[in-house]
Amino acid sequence: MKTVEEVPFVAFSVKVWKFMGFLFASKYSNQRYFFLLINVALNISQFAYLFTEEKLDKLILNGYFTVWYFNCIMRVVIVLKRQKDYENCIHKLVRLYNFIETTGDEYMVNLLQEVGKKAHRFSIMNVCLSLTTGACFLIYPVFTGMQDLPYGVYVPFLNTSNRFTYKLLYLYEILATPPGVTLYIPFSNLVISFFLFAHTLMQILRYKLNILMEPEKDQDEKMTEKKLKIAIKYHQVLIVLIDDINSLVASVSFIEIIFFTMLLCALLFVLNIVELLPQICLSCLYIVLIMTQLFTLYWGANEVTVESLKVREALYDMPWYNMTEKCKKLLLIVMIRSSRPLQIVAGNIYPVTLQMFQSLVNVSYSYFTILRRVYQ
Repeated sequence: MKTVEEVPFVAFSVKVWKFMGFLFASKYSNQRYFFLLINVALNISQFAYLFTEEKLDKLILNGYFTVWYFNCIMRVVIVLKRQKDYENCIHKLVRLYNFIETTGDEYMVNLLQEVGKKAHRFSIMNVCLSLTTGACFLIYPVFTGMQDLPYGVYVPFLNTSNRFTYKLLYLYEILATPPGVTLYIPFSNLVISFFLFAHTLMQILRYKLNILMEPEKDQDEKMTEKKLKIAIKYHQVLIVLIDDINSLVASVSFIEIIFFTMLLCALLFVLNIVELLPQICLSCLYIVLIMTQLFTLYWGANEVTVESLKVREALYDMPWYNMTEKCKKLLLIVMIRSSRPLQIVAGNIYPVTLQMFQSLVNVSYSYFTILRRVYQ
């Protein structure tokens, strides 16, 4: 039996956040307050800087990172507020993972392990991409030749033009960047892992239904009925799991919609007004980063919806006309429930699908064109 830190779907994210004291740790954990304090202090000074900066390009670029850090902190606060709910959902995932492995079914076990490895690799690659982007921004002042801090900050009674103060704040921002990344990325990885796991469970459910379509020669009606009941119970467990995931990510997904629209619009506008090559490259890199982050979330949620529709099709394709009346009634009940696709819903309002992602990109670009026209 594998533990929480051994199941590949959540192992990487859980290890990172356990080390930081956000999950599977006491609410009085010293690491939790240390990592939060570093980023809260930086974010407050970033907001203060926005009220002092007059150049539009710097204002928008620094506004991007100010909002990004604020989003990181807000994610962690939401997780800490519902820490037990997140831990219970992770434990439920681990129990289902172990249960499927103990079945001994070669197809189900191989599918679960294969997708789990992909989820684990994706988590590591996502962190590496974000750290690379953060490193590029930290060395950005070197290429511009200007004495600018990577993140614009304002600290009362400190003169950033002073060489010693500048170096001190620069060092602080370098040290604050990795904790900032580990506030944001493990949450995204965890949510995407939830989606991938739910998608895998639906594939296993379709596999179980396909087995029912091809009964064994010596299989009687009672055995068929028993297998159908197992499949229905499995479907009910899946519905509860999706509901649990929805309750955890609904509010965060809705906040992401607002932030994504604002940030993409602002970065496109910056790309339109900056002239220095390093600024252009960084703006493009930031656009790629936020597009990648949101696309993976929406792709994962969309796969859950698509696979749930395939489950419905598998139910319709079953040879119900050869079943007993009791099996027909059971099948009818699960058909009625499966006619409503399982969806991840942002703020309990908008379904998280690729169509929604496309709509957000279109809205951001529309706002950008209006902003550019007004500016010109």
